[in-house]
Amino acid sequence: MFTYSKLTRILQEVLAEKQWPAEFILHEVLIEEAIKKAHEIEKTNSADVIVASGANATAIEEQGLSIPVVRIKVTGFDLVNALWLAKRMNRQAVVMSYQEPIPQLEQFRDLFRVDLMQEAYDGVHDAQEKLLRILGSGKSVIIGASLVNELTERMGGHSIFIYSRSSIRLALETAVELADQRRSEIEKRQKIQAMMRAVHEGILYVDTNGLLMEINPVAEKLLGVSAQDVIGKSIDKVAPEIKLDDVFKRGKPLLNVAQKTKQGMLLVNRIPVVHQGELIGAVATIQDAQAVQKAEKAIRHRVYSKGLLAKATFEHIIGKNSTFMKLIDKAQHYAQTDATILIRGETGTGKELFAQSIHNASNRNRHPFVAVNCAALPESILESELFGYEEGAFTGARKGGKQGLFELAHRGTIFLDEIGEMSLPLQSRLLRVLQEKEVMRLGSDMVIPIDVRIIAATNRDLKSMVKDGLFRQDLYYRLNVLSIELPPLRERLDDLPDLFRFFLKNYKLDKQLIEKVLSIMLPVLCHHNWPGNIRELENIAERVSVLLKAHVTMDEVLAEVKKELFGSHIEILDSTDLTKEVENWERQRILQVLREVRGSKTKAAALLGISRTTLWRKIKDYGIDRYDDEEKSNNLFQK
Repeated sequence: MFTYSKLTRILQEVLAEKQWPAEFILHEVLIEEAIKKAHEIEKTNSADVIVASGANATAIEEQGLSIPVVRIKVTGFDLVNALWLAKRMNRQAVVMSYQEPIPQLEQFRDLFRVDLMQEAYDGVHDAQEKLLRILGSGKSVIIGASLVNELTERMGGHSIFIYSRSSIRLALETAVELADQRRSEIEKRQKIQAMMRAVHEGILYVDTNGLLMEINPVAEKLLGVSAQDVIGKSIDKVAPEIKLDDVFKRGKPLLNVAQKTKQGMLLVNRIPVVHQGELIGAVATIQDAQAVQKAEKAIRHRVYSKGLLAKATFEHIIGKNSTFMKLIDKAQHYAQTDATILIRGETGTGKELFAQSIHNASNRNRHPFVAVNCAALPESILESELFGYEEGAFTGARKGGKQGLFELAHRGTIFLDEIGEMSLPLQSRLLRVLQEKEVMRLGSDMVIPIDVRIIAATNRDLKSMVKDGLFRQDLYYRLNVLSIELPPLRERLDDLPDLFRFFLKNYKLDKQLIEKVLSIMLPVLCHHNWPGNIRELENIAERVSVLLKAHVTMDEVLAEVKKELFGSHIEILDSTDLTKEVENWERQRILQVLREVRGSKTKAAALLGISRTTLWRKIKDYGIDRYDDEEKSNNLFQK
């Protein structure tokens, strides 16, 4: 706080009134000394706010310092009180102020019917000269701040101090609030700067005048500039190639634009900053395109499912469920067309298996099958993978540039898994591919015609996403030309035995053990809801196989499976209804095996993993007298 003489005493009294939530340091200085001290405080950052009055406040404000200045203001009450005191003294009231007279003072002249005069001074010497002249008459009382009061009293004149305690108290309270706000803003700014330093992208922020307000170290390095030299300068002079003025013209983001600079090729995102509907600035993020390419190479294995080859065919799809068989038949018909297909289904229902089978059944089967998971990569990397780069974009880039996945899939099929996770900007580019049958590499103005069949898949409700504005309606209709809805495993439990048997065979269990596992575990498996569908079933099969190969007993394996599938609700598996289901399933299984071996109980017992005696007993218990209802004449079993 900058103070002087009489103001100091009143300030100390006001500060003593209560416990203030801030530390106030008083400096008794005048004008030139106040200016010098203010610069020192700014340099050392030793105060959040400067409080001053009169000449000191005006002089410091004129310096344009970064530290805010709170002025102790003369209120209407202060003027009324001072003029009332002057009238009681029956003297001419002379109000002395620094540099400028007080405009609102004239309205009080007629109100108080007081002899009123105003004087402005430009420093200590000027104030002394004017006071000598005014006080010479001996009929005036001087109204002013600390300097004027002290000089008047030294000259033997009468003075009235202009500031009231309430005005001083208000200034102190304002200073405390401002200091709190400033500290909060500084903390927020420090957090933002820490984040800007931590990210691996270059970040620039400009205001609506195009002046650069923020730049992080990565951007400094990529652009070859220093923050100290460029902050506050026009972005057009600092980095004209960033073209942030395009954002102000369009008011919309411009994403993933390859831009040549003196330092090399950059990948640039330009984003408007809007607050309460008003454009207040723009942000640019920049990346070294060569570094992006290296990162893309490092994670490319996450993009390609199994290279450019589709291994599965419809013969690999296991299922005898009538509804499922109709679905396979539909997919086989779809394979004969080039129309876009949208495959829907929960996680683990075999969406890619169907996509590969459709490709291999189509006339594109001699050409590439490219599978990409749209949820596996950040947007910028996914875009570069799908569309590629132009030739010469990077140091060391191969001739012809880098092909994108659409180009790699030319004349073949591209499978876009988890299409519902694709961002809206990328959806727009995909829509163009579907409409125009052409792609444009990043950083290129040339379009490349392509002949690609698109199969998309999702486990999300795209219709709801369209309503919520998360998925483009026009893209949805372009993708949903042909539709396949894969049922969850819980809706085709009659296929579960064949699926489970297939997985157990894959894990190299012998045939007899497989049949034993099936007879014991299938009734349990059929009571599970299978949220993970076929993938979850395969995991269970792998666990069973590993445990059995480790010589864990069948009872222990069964207990492990029950615990995994049902947790604390295992007791539901011991009900009377389940026992009946187990018996019914076992009866049907025995009948099925007997049909396969044409009634040979020796072969049937071997396949079922039980003795002939046990088989005979179960045949009797279940009342089985023939193995094939269609062979009415054959009701005797072979021995």
